[in-house]
Amino acid sequence: MKARTALSISCSLFVSVAAIAQGQDPYSWRYYRPGNTGIQGDYNEAIWIAPDGDPWIGGYNPIAEEGGIAKFIQGENRWLNLSNVDYPVIGSANEVGVSRVTDMIADGQGNLWIGTWRGALRMDLAAGPSSLVRFGPGNSALPGGLTRDMTLAPDGSIWISAESTIWAGGGLTRYSPATGWTHMNGHGGSRIAAQPKPGGGYYIWSDLEGYDGMERWDSTTQLWTTYSFGAGQPASLHSLDAVDAAGNVWMTRWMGNQGEEILDCIRPNGTWVNPPLPPRHPQVPYASVSAFGNMQALLVDGYAHLYRFNGASWTDLGLQPGGGTIIGPEIDAAGNIWLSGTYTGGAFRRDAETGGWQRYRVTNTSQFDFFNNDVAIDSNTGDVYACANANSGIGGMVKFDGTRWTGFVNQDGYGLTEPWPWPGAPQSEAVYVRPSNGHVVANPINQFTHEFDGTSWTALPGGQDQMRQYVEDSMGRLWGIGHYTGLWIFEGGGVLAGNGGYFLQRDPDRPGTVWCGGSTEIQRTDGAYTFTFSIADVPEFLSFQGLAVDHNGICWVGATDGTSGALIRIDANAGTHQVWRSGDANWPFPTPIVTPGRVTPDGRVWMVYNTDWPFDNAGLLWWDGAQVGLFPAPPNGEWQWGGMPHYIVLDMEVKTIPDGYELWMSCASRGLAVLTVTNGTTDVGTGHVPEVRIQLGQNQPNPFRSDTQIAFALPRSQFVRLELFDVSGRLVRRLLGGTMSAGGHQTSWDGRGENGEFLPSGIYHYRLSNGIEAIERKMVRLR
Repeated sequence: MKARTALSISCSLFVSVAAIAQGQDPYSWRYYRPGNTGIQGDYNEAIWIAPDGDPWIGGYNPIAEEGGIAKFIQGENRWLNLSNVDYPVIGSANEVGVSRVTDMIADGQGNLWIGTWRGALRMDLAAGPSSLVRFGPGNSALPGGLTRDMTLAPDGSIWISAESTIWAGGGLTRYSPATGWTHMNGHGGSRIAAQPKPGGGYYIWSDLEGYDGMERWDSTTQLWTTYSFGAGQPASLHSLDAVDAAGNVWMTRWMGNQGEEILDCIRPNGTWVNPPLPPRHPQVPYASVSAFGNMQALLVDGYAHLYRFNGASWTDLGLQPGGGTIIGPEIDAAGNIWLSGTYTGGAFRRDAETGGWQRYRVTNTSQFDFFNNDVAIDSNTGDVYACANANSGIGGMVKFDGTRWTGFVNQDGYGLTEPWPWPGAPQSEAVYVRPSNGHVVANPINQFTHEFDGTSWTALPGGQDQMRQYVEDSMGRLWGIGHYTGLWIFEGGGVLAGNGGYFLQRDPDRPGTVWCGGSTEIQRTDGAYTFTFSIADVPEFLSFQGLAVDHNGICWVGATDGTSGALIRIDANAGTHQVWRSGDANWPFPTPIVTPGRVTPDGRVWMVYNTDWPFDNAGLLWWDGAQVGLFPAPPNGEWQWGGMPHYIVLDMEVKTIPDGYELWMSCASRGLAVLTVTNGTTDVGTGHVPEVRIQLGQNQPNPFRSDTQIAFALPRSQFVRLELFDVSGRLVRRLLGGTMSAGGHQTSWDGRGENGEFLPSGIYHYRLSNGIEAIERKMVRLR
């Protein structure tokens, strides 16, 4: 009876969701962060040159645990980015190393295999990222340890070598398209290479984990041969690509009893080539050797020198320009050489014709900040500008033209960025694009106001050394609000003493007029006329927060005393105001504190909502005077896939598009988030609210003793979480957390907590969330 009841709930939910799925979803999210806009990070441990000659580069940020692979489309000067920010299958940012790419190799079936610190990924290159599949202990023979190397055998099988870690084991694993997965217990763990045998079959050469000797597997006999320390014996592989096109394997051999190694090459028939020694050998270690062609090789030595071997001799190609350890030099069809490695600070390209180097880093390929502060939209071109800071002393701002990101940086631009000529001012505190001339106005921190005309920067007299925001009025005058106090008109208007604060927006109707405000005062002014609304007009509150300017002299402001709050509608034309208080019965919002940000063309007021600390109920909402739409943020700044990324919004701007608009938000520690709102199924003029897009049923049975069933349904495949909380709001169990298909689902709860303990009797809340919305219900557990 219990199972039939749960099933009927699931089916009924599926019917309602199927109807919703036929309509257009009016909301969609995208994100622009250092991890998904360019090279992805300054840690780049793998490069693969595609058949079209463009490189795929693995990259990651070890602090945010964002990464994946990015293709540099050289002819278009843009990056195609596959990051765990946009593709959760690559791995959660909550797991160290899951998105850190260590190697890439193509098989004979059009797939790209991607090794990571936790298993491997596979992608059909023709199908693109929708075909990404992650392999680990749960769905393969891979142990889940740190993938060190991968190689393609002559029979089409992929061999993957992994190092043991604190989170999983290591060893050598084979994937055969015909027979599936096989783990080679007790073998592998470091570099590997597949070498064809004369007459058929192949060898697998493998470094033992810890580089404690080598071993070789024979595909014909299925036997292993171990090579231990001894003069002339194989010592170690030094590359992700040790095998050239002729089947020769580059490795080192033991020279004698002193633990020194000599670089050599072994042919498929087992004879050693004994090539001439590279310069400075054997006094320096070899950072990396990469083989290609027939007896061709690249080598980067311990002194950061790059050499090329042509089959007879070595040519010195000069110093590679970065530090760190090179893992795998690669050469494309044009002879250009690409380098990457650990702690190198990006990837490098050596031009085959000029010998010059180009360096690619986050600072010259990506949106390089997590705290962008201020955002600006060019109303003429649609280009987006944002403040940005890459590191201590390195930064400026970024520009996005819809295809590529351009940095304005004071250093580390390497010839690919626009000017930011303030070495001591890495970050722009405020940025704005003037509608009248398209010039960019910015405040390099502590350096006053400057204007960029597309070629050079010019100082604008006036203002403070630190400005919070700029806006241009309908008469073409530039206004700025000081970091501490002071409202400025830069075109000859001077400072309006006593004005200033945090907020500055243009009045859409009254000529030459702006709205501004701080914690205790809101003003509407044109420099001569001034309307003032004071916190003394709502004496039960301590400060204002947020400001959203509407038409007809209307402005929306939030107020708070720290725990309770209010939304205030100020009518400057009539000189009146209206207050909605959080304790009143008509309070329409889920928390007592709201912070208005913008009024959009459809008449909605967009606000951030939250409680006092802890921020376990916070996010973004819209209100049209009758209905409320919620976009919950993760509690207390945690990371989630999809939806509102953070409850702190540093700036909010509106960009109109043909079928709606975009909200561009600078989210603290989460970079830029963009919510696109389309007019498809939403008639906001009549206050219509789209149907709920996820469905959650009441658990059955309820109350329950041993276990209970929970049914829910999704309109499309998406990442969801189903979590349980006690009456104090404490998370006690996460039942589900992952990408699930469209349709009806059900799961059960046995009354146990996260650590397997039985929880006491009482009321529990269960919540289904997808990052855009959340549904919560109650259940009662009896013991």
